[in-house]
Amino acid sequence: MQSQIEKYRTKAKEFARLTVKTAWQDVDSSFERFCLTAGIGAIEQMLCEDAQQLAGTPHNRGGGRVGHRWGRTKGKIGFHGGKVAVHRPRVRSYDGHEVALPTWTAAQAEDWLGRWAMNLIADQRVDAQA
Repeated sequence: MQSQIEKYRTKAKEFARLTVKTAWQDVDSSFERFCLTAGIGAIEQMLCEDAQQLAGTPHNRGGGRVGHRWGRTKGKIGFHGGKVAVHRPRVRSYDGHEVALPTWTAAQAEDWLGRWAMNLIADQRVDAQA
């Protein structure tokens, strides 16, 4: 028969284990949100660079441009079986057609955020098995 102290220690150990497990899940979730935010920020920066290459810097009238800026829009990109919003600039050619941003085309075709999420899940499985 267990003494009161042993029962208390057993309960304390279980509580500590659950508390650490919950805290680790919170850290993991927070890290995932951080990485998603950083990934979206990186993609948005790359999209702005594409727009600058195609239309020049804002308010620039110099040559070598294929079109002009046409505001911004929200696009959706796949992540964890769902979609997340990404703000992207728009560029129009001089004849009025939308000019595709190379980064946007590649991000959608290659599912960058989705691939990142799958790598994250695979890493978590490896960590869990260790």
